[in-house]
Amino acid sequence: MSYSAVFLILVIPTVVAITVGSVLLRRAFSRSKVLPEEVALASAWIFVVGSLVWLGVFLSGSTLLGFGAPWTWITAAHFAFAGYGALTVTALSCRMVVSRRALAILRFLLLAHPVAYLVTAAGILGYRYCDEIAATSYAVIFTVQWIAVVFGRPVRIACRPLRLVIVALSVPLVTMVPALAWAWGRPVFDIPEMVRYHGIVNALGHVGLGFVAFAWGRPPSHSSLKGHSF
Repeated sequence: MSYSAVFLILVIPTVVAITVGSVLLRRAFSRSKVLPEEVALASAWIFVVGSLVWLGVFLSGSTLLGFGAPWTWITAAHFAFAGYGALTVTALSCRMVVSRRALAILRFLLLAHPVAYLVTAAGILGYRYCDEIAATSYAVIFTVQWIAVVFGRPVRIACRPLRLVIVALSVPLVTMVPALAWAWGRPVFDIPEMVRYHGIVNALGHVGLGFVAFAWGRPPSHSSLKGHSF
């Protein structure tokens, strides 16, 4: 596909992503208290822009940082789901809990997510031990997140969507097992199988199901907009 065609396809989604992120960031700073999870909801859209960049590289048949297909579309998907999706799920999870300790833990995970993502990128670029550190970090993040939500008094969302959230948060506890095996040099799946059983299951089960649950339950922010109630 030509560069001009790729540009025409992706320019509108890119502008939309930047606009949505900017609006959410403005809303985050318009609240009575500036909260980490509200800033994270806006910042997560940076990953969407990154995903679109890698998608453009794939569609044009080009390379970026020495990587060509299939790594370009795999990276685009990783930006979208492991970057934007996972960070957004954690940010929205903050809205559900009332336990101060659980909320503090989840807010710490908002910082851990992008760090783990950068370490993952370093591992892909060939830096030693980064694959192992990144996979282990993500496994810890998802485990701690599940515990913080389940035991953090998630009373700010109705019971039925809460159950769906817990199912969504449980998915990466399973899908990280083959990722850990891959990172530590004992793969149980090849790349196509990792895409199916790790990537797609995470995308649909963790991010997709999580988004549905939060759209259904709509937990309110811990900080109201100035001049408005929750």
